Amino acid sequence: MLSGYGRDAKVLIAANAAGQLFLQFSVFVMPFYLRILGYNMGAMGTFFSVQTFTGGLFFLLAGPISLKMGYRKTLMMSALLGLAGRLLQVAALNDYVLALGFFLVGVNMGLRQPNFTALLSEEVGEERRHHAFSISFGLGTIFNAAGVLVAGFAPNFFVGLGLSGGMAYRLVISLALLQFAIVIPALLMISDVPVRNPRINWNHELVIKILKFSLPSALIGFGAGITIPYMSLYFNMRFGQTLTAISGIFFFQQLAMGLGSFGLPKLVQRIGPVKVITSFQSTAAFLFAIFPSVGTFLLAALLYVLRSILMNIVWPINDSFMVGFFSTEEKATAAGIRRAFSTFMRGGGNCVGGLLFGTSLSYPFYATAALYVMATAIFYAFFMKHNK
Repeated sequence: MLSGYGRDAKVLIAANAAGQLFLQFSVFVMPFYLRILGYNMGAMGTFFSVQTFTGGLFFLLAGPISLKMGYRKTLMMSALLGLAGRLLQVAALNDYVLALGFFLVGVNMGLRQPNFTALLSEEVGEERRHHAFSISFGLGTIFNAAGVLVAGFAPNFFVGLGLSGGMAYRLVISLALLQFAIVIPALLMISDVPVRNPRINWNHELVIKILKFSLPSALIGFGAGITIPYMSLYFNMRFGQTLTAISGIFFFQQLAMGLGSFGLPKLVQRIGPVKVITSFQSTAAFLFAIFPSVGTFLLAALLYVLRSILMNIVWPINDSFMVGFFSTEEKATAAGIRRAFSTFMRGGGNCVGGLLFGTSLSYPFYATAALYVMATAIFYAFFMKHNK
């Protein structure tokens, strides 16, 4: 699977995958952790927005910082800040400490993703980029699935050992620290890719290219922010399902998505990246539009799993397609700006989603579906001529 790649590329892909196992100990359980601490959905939206808006800000800074420090050092700094943020989330001494934890995790998110994308693309070269991004995403998603499954069972397991509910969730969140125990040593093992020109030649053409990728991502980010952070609570509130049952949904979603991503590069070769991205996203939008009308848990779970696979499985192809338009020194900045647009809008979506879910369990899905359709149409209009 990873034959033909250099050592550093293999380390990057393996560390990213292993780190995903422990990431879900915080992401999946976080809404339940905050609820047991006494926070309502409005307060959750505020915390999620702090993390999301901070991530958006540092997506903008990720490129300039990496041009000064290099990709590897920037990734190391982001990992250390993320570790500090998780520690503060575990401590949760008061509202301010918890908010600072979400802030630092947002910094980690903003610095990590663009620089990982840029560094991996440089390590594997142009010809194997689609394959490498899909393999990295697939392995990470499979490990992510395992993390979801364990996280779903872990709180009840710890409660069965005699711990209180609050302590059980706190312990599960603390297991997310193991992510950094893997990532930090891995970053120490690899060498950096030198950036030949530490300055970016900003011109009209470069700005337009970045904006063309950023606008669809912003709309998708806004739509995702409205619904995705609240899905585990939605299944609990609408169908009365337990965290353990809900974790099964997310496990199968992540597992199927990870396995499916391995075959995606062949589909891209047959019909082109733009057709793959737009056909998958438009189908996902339709499924979310009909989602509120589903009255049974099993059918709702099936539709959500299918929607998530279609919407998320194309992101590595989207990333790979994008970086092909930019030079070495432009990649992290371009990727960061695109993710900043998406992330700022996702943060706004977090706030809107908290308000909409407080009003209706249907409105958020209609809003998300409409935004997905708009984003897909714009992406198709911009890039269909580059499909081959």
